[in-house]
Amino acid sequence: MLTLTHIARFLHDLAFTTWIGSMIFMMLVLTPAVGGKGIPPQFLRLMGIERFKSWAWASIIILTVTGIYRLYGRFYQFDLFLMSRYGQLMTLKLVLFIIMVLLTAIVSLMYAKRIPMEAPQKPGEQPTARFSQMQKRFISFSAINLALGVAILFIMSILR
Repeated sequence: MLTLTHIARFLHDLAFTTWIGSMIFMMLVLTPAVGGKGIPPQFLRLMGIERFKSWAWASIIILTVTGIYRLYGRFYQFDLFLMSRYGQLMTLKLVLFIIMVLLTAIVSLMYAKRIPMEAPQKPGEQPTARFSQMQKRFISFSAINLALGVAILFIMSILR
């Protein structure tokens, strides 16, 4: 019988897969395609950067709602929760998730809009030092976020 718990778990796993899958695609496909070259803003928009940002935030909202729902049933007493191995791993997972959300906010609010504006406007135009620096930070933050996501995936495999 399909219960609300099953649906919450499915949505939670789907949202996490979407978020991490988008990061993997960005790091393994889009980032190498852009490289250090000056990519016109129109091309960046065509690559779907804004679409990835929308999916990331939708995934974060779904993860938060379903995560709270799923955790609520296991959270009886705070002391006992933290003393259990499950509680310690879940606390680590939550801390990593919060860091990922903060990094996603930095990437999507600070860099995703500014990078296309700073990008060379004409094909063949050399990128500015500011653009190159922003692009490197964007890639660094995205790589850290992906590593944290993989760490969460590892913790999830231990918890199941």
